[in-house]
Amino acid sequence: MNKHGFKSFEEMLPKTTVIGSTGLIGKHFLESISGCDFQNVTAVTRKMIPSLENKNFIKQAIHDFSDLEMMRSDLKTDVLVCAIGTTIKKAGSPDQFMKIDHDLPLEISKMAKEEGCKTMILISSVGANSQSTIFYNRVKGLLEEAIDGICFERFHILRPSLLLGKRTENRPVEFISKLAIQPISFLISWKYRPIHAINIASTIQHLIRDNETGKHIWEGKVLFEMSRSRNYNYNQSY
Repeated sequence: MNKHGFKSFEEMLPKTTVIGSTGLIGKHFLESISGCDFQNVTAVTRKMIPSLENKNFIKQAIHDFSDLEMMRSDLKTDVLVCAIGTTIKKAGSPDQFMKIDHDLPLEISKMAKEEGCKTMILISSVGANSQSTIFYNRVKGLLEEAIDGICFERFHILRPSLLLGKRTENRPVEFISKLAIQPISFLISWKYRPIHAINIASTIQHLIRDNETGKHIWEGKVLFEMSRSRNYNYNQSY
């Protein structure tokens, strides 16, 4: 705050923390933002992300996630973006998947709320439903409900379908699905249409600035429209 009592540009920008920083959406978001729009961003990650080294406004907070209390100071934030996500195969078992995709983000969200976070942006999945007979969808739905119970002032849930974009990890089944579905995606309803990760990244940027309180669920056509309204160009590669 300057001598006249007005906040500086940097002070007016919300402090943002991202977990799941090396995943497809988290990495796209962090790589797409600039210091003109963001000045106080923390990327919670297990290892350094080389592509972010020249972005001085992004702090890379290295944690192994074995002791969540160690990251508490990095969760003193205005906005928490949760982009954690894995597969049952990579997790090794349904129980481990539950720990990574449900328990871990839930505990981190609780800590952020305790530290004063007002806005939660959760990357969930199309079909998320706590009553679903599909285990993956049920876990996503349970997480949505549990975080809703934390009572953030603003809770945004994004439910994308199959994600397009270059991953650092190898997911052969997903890759084959993209090859089969992308050419005919225009025939698929908006809710289940594959979407590029940069669309989700640009939507996150929009929601960080949104001041409307309450719970909001974003899926289908609106995810495409929100990013296009911000005039983002992206490469539909996979």
